[in-house]
Amino acid sequence: MSQAPPLQDAERNALLDQLARLSSDADAMSDDLRTFLPLHAYTQAIHPRTVLVRGERGAGKSALFKFLRALKYESIPVRSVFRDLPEGEIRWVEGFSEKAHGNPSPPELDQLAGSATDEDLRTFWIAHLSGCLSRETRFASALPEPFGTLWAESPTSPARWLDAAKGALSPIIRWLDDVDAKATVAGETVAVTYDHLDKLGQYDAGIREKYVSTLLATWLTFSNRYSNLRAKVFLREDLYARAKRTPDASKLEARSVQLRWSREDLYRVFLRHLSTSDDLRALLGSWAQPIPFSRDSELGWLPPEALPEEGPVSQQTLCAEIVGLVMGAGTKKGYTHRWIPNHIQDAKGAIVPRSIINLFAFAAAGARDRGPKATGRRLLTPQELYAGLENTSFHRVEELKEEHYVVDRLEGLKGLTVMTERKTIVARLSEAIGKNRDGFGDDGERALEELVQLGVLRIRDDGRIDVPDLYRYGYGIKRKGGVARPR
Repeated sequence: MSQAPPLQDAERNALLDQLARLSSDADAMSDDLRTFLPLHAYTQAIHPRTVLVRGERGAGKSALFKFLRALKYESIPVRSVFRDLPEGEIRWVEGFSEKAHGNPSPPELDQLAGSATDEDLRTFWIAHLSGCLSRETRFASALPEPFGTLWAESPTSPARWLDAAKGALSPIIRWLDDVDAKATVAGETVAVTYDHLDKLGQYDAGIREKYVSTLLATWLTFSNRYSNLRAKVFLREDLYARAKRTPDASKLEARSVQLRWSREDLYRVFLRHLSTSDDLRALLGSWAQPIPFSRDSELGWLPPEALPEEGPVSQQTLCAEIVGLVMGAGTKKGYTHRWIPNHIQDAKGAIVPRSIINLFAFAAAGARDRGPKATGRRLLTPQELYAGLENTSFHRVEELKEEHYVVDRLEGLKGLTVMTERKTIVARLSEAIGKNRDGFGDDGERALEELVQLGVLRIRDDGRIDVPDLYRYGYGIKRKGGVARPR
């Protein structure tokens, strides 16, 4: 194969513009069928025996939820994508999500929980389940009265039908028994999905924990009772850690799957997003070692099933062709394909797909706007990639702050150079602006412990506190050394 000619300025700018647009893909995931990457972990997650799908914010829980909804909308059988699933059709029913039609709003549920016991909330989840099934499955018959009439009139107002559900709890459970029996005869699994549970109890974590723990306890019982009526509860790792303090919820460990991304799959999902652009896909195909995409009639272009760290078609060659083999110079240089995950991981070593996509997208936007400096057929220089870290960090911080107000306290660390003594960090956290809304008040030690639990801060063996680059750049926290930024 003859070597492809260097990119002209207009070509490189056009490609950078398309690469920059990937940040919107990472945020909105607007075309799930073309950007979602089916992984083995997802097959485990949707297996009928799995009740709980756990993961940090951005780990792919909601992406899987939306992908399953897209498959249902397009009438694409789930087993045509996840081929290792057991035989039989899976019928997906939305049990709860922020945007699902007919769900009570989080504020209304918060108000309900104010005076409700745990038994009341279990009854709520059971009754709500029956109502969702009654309008979504072909196995459903009329709901027990008077609950059925009240539900039909006001499905989003549990205060109107909860008392009736309490009085008809036994008939409702027999009704669910009938749904399971009919599904079993038909050879189908009815899978009920729950997402966005973190939206409950937005201003009272205790309310959120009550809903989560009672939902998990309900489905622990049902998982032992039913063969073909199953749940898929998508839950943040920190919410699960709190919920499993209750004996019932902790028993779900064996029925749970944790979504955690390997470096190989992070690069593969990056390729999956690149493939949505014909021009970027053509660029990857013009290399001396082209990336071999395969075409799926329903999902579009898929990356290779294996992308090892090194080799002819690998993480190393991918990054070398786009950016260059190494970052930095002299003793500070390191291989680009290792530098990237090392700089977008949290304190626990976890990386979410959105961060790697945003890193390249923000770097591309900056290179395009300043005037690209790359040569040959490369799109970015190491300095331009490095510059993308700031927006990537800021974006991740803003994302995390939506669910964890304590992250606001990083404002108090601005200007510090890490690593830093613990007492200095605690003092800064005690006085940070976030203390007014996260519930920790002036207690900098508790705030520190929470930030460590979230992977935002790390305690080194010598007791000093470190901040991962993923969060450091978003707050102007300094570190000695590194790659020079473009001017």
